This record gives sequence, C-alpha cells and structure tokens, in this order.
Amino acid sequence: MLEVEVKARIDDFEGIRKKLISMGAKNKGIQRQDDTYFNAPHRDFAKTDEALRIRKIPSDDGMKVYMTYKGSKMDDLSKTRLEVEVMVEDSIKTAKIFECLGFKGEKKVTKDREVYHLKDMIISLDTIHNLGQFIEIEKEIPEGDDYEKVRDEIFQIYEKLGVSEGFERKSYLELLDL
Repeated sequence: MLEVEVKARIDDFEGIRKKLISMGAKNKGIQRQDDTYFNAPHRDFAKTDEALRIRKIPSDDGMKVYMTYKGSKMDDLSKTRLEVEVMVEDSIKTAKIFECLGFKGEKKVTKDREVYHLKDMIISLDTIHNLGQFIEIEKEIPEGDDYEKVRDEIFQIYEKLGVSEGFERKSYLELLDL
C-alpha cells in the first residue's frame, strides 16, 4: 500500500475541530501512541529516508502493537511513501527479534492522537510530546494508483480548513532530533 500523507504544524485544534465537524468528519476518539524507531545494521535509515518502528496503542482490549516499515518519500510536496504494516502480538519479543538481527532501537516518539474520518480520509490531530501540535491528513491506496490525485484532494481539504502554511515533510522523529 501507499500512504499518501500531508502534515502541517498548527497552533489551535479548536478551530480545526469545528471545521472538521461542519464538513461532516466523524470523531473516532483519542489514543496514545508510543513509537520506538529502529535503525538497520546495513544502512542508515536517516540517510535513506526509511523508517522501521514498533507502535504500541493502549486500548480497552489491552495493548495493540504494530510493526511498520516505511519507504522513502516519493515527492517533494508530501510524505507519500510505501507503507507495510502488520499487527504483532508482543512488542518486547518483536524488538528482541530486531535486535538479534542487528537492528538498534534508537528513538522514541510519544503522541496523543485525536482521529477523524472524512469520507475515505483519516485526519489526525497530533500532540507530540516535547514538540507541539500537528494535523495529518492521509489515505492509503494500492501501489500503482494515482497518488498525485489523492495528494491534491488532501490539499483541497487543508484549504477548506483554512490551513495554508506550516506544511512539514520531516517525520516527528526527525523534528525531535533537530
């Protein structure tokens, strides 16, 4: 799958929330996400613009854990990239497998994410610990589909929300390292 995503730094969630609701977006709740990023022994993901992470999300059903690989960004306007994600049972054992293969668990990112659905788009209002507030609008599409069309649709939503600046292509991990 391709993840077509555009992110922007914002100061005020309240105005964005009101506009999202007026546009018909459905609030799906707030979740804490704890991410641990790993680096490969054979290449530096910071240089290749890739990412490998384990994400933990506490839920009413217990802890949900995802292992995700993200490829390098595909254009200069968005964060569009290949994304491969699977649910795993145990974050500690998954991290141990990575470490046995030479991967190093290097950085952690913690966020509180308020999720909205607007048609087939996912809109996240993120508060990143030690960094600030951001909005992400994304959609997953099959590889080979026209991601530029989806990217343009995302920018149209930003326009309706009144967001015209603060766009950010760096990952939260990169921003925390600055």
